[in-house]
Parts: sequence; structure tokens; C-alpha cells
Amino acid sequence: MLLTIDAGNTRTKWAVFSGNGEITQHSSCFNDALLKANLSPQALGYQRVIISNVAGAAHADKLERLLSPNHLPVDWLKASARACNVINSYFEPQTLGTDRWAALIAAWQMQHAPCIVVNAGTAVTVDALTQTTDGKGEFIGGMILPGLNLMQASLGIAAAQLPKHHASENFTTNTMTDIFARSTTQAISAGALNAVSGAITRAAESLKNKYGQTPLIVLSGGNAAVINQYLAKTVTNKTVIIDNLVLTGLYLLDRSNNMACT
Repeated sequence: MLLTIDAGNTRTKWAVFSGNGEITQHSSCFNDALLKANLSPQALGYQRVIISNVAGAAHADKLERLLSPNHLPVDWLKASARACNVINSYFEPQTLGTDRWAALIAAWQMQHAPCIVVNAGTAVTVDALTQTTDGKGEFIGGMILPGLNLMQASLGIAAAQLPKHHASENFTTNTMTDIFARSTTQAISAGALNAVSGAITRAAESLKNKYGQTPLIVLSGGNAAVINQYLAKTVTNKTVIIDNLVLTGLYLLDRSNNMACT
């Protein structure tokens, strides 16, 4: 049994995977509440751990404090030049965020097709996977932009007369999406949603124009549903929401240490 941990900018998510890839337990918490989380092997039933941490050194220290008393193997993921039939074309492959790398691995292994891989959390990452002539996936690059909630919150901070919005407030599928909004609050929401959706659409169009491949759009993260709802009205690409994409990628990367991904 494997404990996978995805430590993001705002929340830490974890899941326990069985040997055949089934999630037996999963949960999450805000990063400032991490030390209250019960990640003991007695409670969760795991024998080893793999971690993606993009929350910084102080958060890594908290994870160490929680896990070190268990004396079990812990693997801190680093991006590599290739893994699980995915090529990493970053100029310096090891500098790619580990959450992005794990998500790319999962998207390729689950779809085996060109993809725009979107993680929609505090930040939104929009990453492109092409298919090589020998049937592998190649990460050709991507974009990082503020998430929907962060865009709204930053406007409230920087512009005195605009409505205040807290970055932890969630977009919902009921959020107004008309590009021509008729109130200031709706205009801010529409601006954020159209900025993110426009980046995804541009990435999909650019991949098709440059490589001649029509990509699937793979969405994950807390705002995946509302983005998917909007994209359904604006793109012809097939879109799919995959929960726990980063955690699944961690499981696949751990498995690749013992057997080749197929």
C-alpha cells in the first residue's frame, strides 16, 4: 500500500493506493492545518510514501515531522527528463513543478493521446502533451496563470472600488459566465473565467496548428467543473475531468520504479 501526498499552494491532498491502483482512502486539509492531520500508517495502512511538494521548504518540514516517526520509506518526487513513456522537454527538466509532472504522467497513461492538461487550483497550469511518432507522450511546455479565485481576490486588493473577494471562495457551476457582464461582481467573475478558458482554448488551437494533432482537454483541480462547463460552450475538443490526477501520477511514478508503465 502506498501513501501519495500532493502538497499544493493552499491544500495538501493525500490518498492510499492498493497494489492494483485502487484508492482505498483519501482526504485533504488546508496547509496551515497539516500538523493536525492523521497520516499514520496505523490509521491509513500504507508501507511507503511518495510526495509532490510545491508548497515550499517550511511545508516540507511539517511533512517530515509527521512522517519521520513512522520510519517508512519516503520518496520526494523530482521531475526527470523522462518517465512512464513521457518525455519532458523543459529546458531544465528537473525544474518542472512536481505536481505538473505527476499530472502529465497520469494524463498520458490514462489517455495515450495528445492532451492539454489543466490543473485548476490556486494557480492554473495549462500543459501540452503531444504524441511522438513512436507512440510516446512528449511534454512540449505550458503556461501558469492565477487561478479563478486568485484573480478575483487580487483585483479586490489592488483596486479600491472593486468588490472584495477572498481567494478561498470557490467558483461554482452557477457562476455567471456571460462575457458581457452587467454588474461589477459578475464582470470580475466573467473576466477570470474567460482568461483561464481563453488560455486553454489558445493552447489547444496552437497544439493542433503546430503539430497537426487535435488534443483532448484533461481537467483536474477544484475549479475543473466550472471551467469544463464553460469550455463545453466554446470548444469542439473533447474534455474530461479526472479527479486526483496528481495523486494518480504519483502512484504511477512509484510503480515505474518496480515495473515499466505500459
